[in-house]
Amino acid sequence: MRSLFIKIFLSFLLISLLASVTTAAISYWAQIGPYARLKNRLEQHQYQSVLHTMSVTGIAAAKILETGGVQELVSYLLEIEQDADDHIYIVKADSSTISGRELPSGAADLVESVHRSADVQYNITEKEIIVAMPLELPGWKETVMMGTIPRITWPPSFSQGIQNRKQFKGFSFHFPLGLPLLIMMLVAATGCYLLARSLTAPVRHLRAAVQQMTKGDFSVRVSLPPGRKDEITDLGRDFNTMIERIASLIEAQKRLLRDISHELRSPLTRMNVSLELARLQPENAESYLLRIEKESDRLNDLIGQLFTLTRLEGRVDNKEKEQVNVSELVEEIAGDANFEAAGLDRRVQPGTLDNAMVQGSREMLGRALENVIRNGLRYTAAGTAVEVEVVQDEGQVTIRIRDHGVGMPEEKLEQIFKPFFRVAESRDRDSGGNGIGLAIAKQAVLMHGGSIEARNHPEGGLVVELRLPVQNL
Repeated sequence: MRSLFIKIFLSFLLISLLASVTTAAISYWAQIGPYARLKNRLEQHQYQSVLHTMSVTGIAAAKILETGGVQELVSYLLEIEQDADDHIYIVKADSSTISGRELPSGAADLVESVHRSADVQYNITEKEIIVAMPLELPGWKETVMMGTIPRITWPPSFSQGIQNRKQFKGFSFHFPLGLPLLIMMLVAATGCYLLARSLTAPVRHLRAAVQQMTKGDFSVRVSLPPGRKDEITDLGRDFNTMIERIASLIEAQKRLLRDISHELRSPLTRMNVSLELARLQPENAESYLLRIEKESDRLNDLIGQLFTLTRLEGRVDNKEKEQVNVSELVEEIAGDANFEAAGLDRRVQPGTLDNAMVQGSREMLGRALENVIRNGLRYTAAGTAVEVEVVQDEGQVTIRIRDHGVGMPEEKLEQIFKPFFRVAESRDRDSGGNGIGLAIAKQAVLMHGGSIEARNHPEGGLVVELRLPVQNL
């Protein structure tokens, strides 16, 4: 069950139903169910049992009184009470007992009722069943025999609940208090506690992880319980992914700042050196000023590219979208590149150029293609060409650019699109690049919903493929 909402809903529903059914079952068995009917039958049996005992005792009492006297009769009655829960009283005409014991509460009225009716009378009190019947003893008039037996009573909590029901007569329902309410509360409290603990435990772990992260510890991870699949587990998994992403971005930012500082420091250092030499050697000041101008142009170009990269990484592009003919754009960039590389014994050679149209920013797409093509011209071998082809297939346009250089180490292919990344020897800064061009190309392609990747050609050289959707929103 993946949905936390369903889990909470069904859990609370189950707890509520369990508590309600438990309460209803107890109330049913205790008040109107089989237990109540059994209790009524048992009380009838108790009444019959007391009446039978009194009938037998009455016969015996007459004989004992005749042969042994009152004291013997009292001893006999006490002996009966020791063997059973019954209490037997013989009440004289003046409502006193022959044993001198006090009658139960309400028994005097029952004696008067027997005198009036000359028949068996009984009364069921809260604690006992009282039965009274006329008794004929030699020499005694208006004698009554009375017997009592403890009643099968409700548990104290139920009797209290029944009394409380009488206090709520104004309501359309009666809710017995006492033990059923206690059981219901215990069941509900236990279930809710376990449920709340189950739900809040991973949240507490997540909070602890967030607190560690705020202290700068990005190595913390939320432990995911095995086998659990719900929104909280998904949240923990997303949190771990977020931590990894943030740690990666912070590390990349630190690396970028180091690279930018280094890239800016180098031309500034050369400018300062040139300025100092111009002061010391006025006769060569013009050459040093040219050097300063060159380094200034490099700084300006670097800052411009950094600005472009930042804007693309933030997906900020204020250029109006338009339909761009990719093949025409490639031919235009190839012509410019061939003009600039005329003296380098290198060229750009367009191949298959399908008439492919994409929607986007012509300027940004142009920068992406120009950076990749110029990168190929920079590293292709002398006397070779950078091959470019445009192929449209299955809703996308593939722009394939291949140079004839030394290629790249396989483990470095995914890193060449990172800012300021260079490979030693064949692709160091002496070749003229600053390591931002391919990063700009990647961000421009991503901004258009496409993708870019590099791979080594089996026959040598590097192949860079740009894929753009034909219809891009």
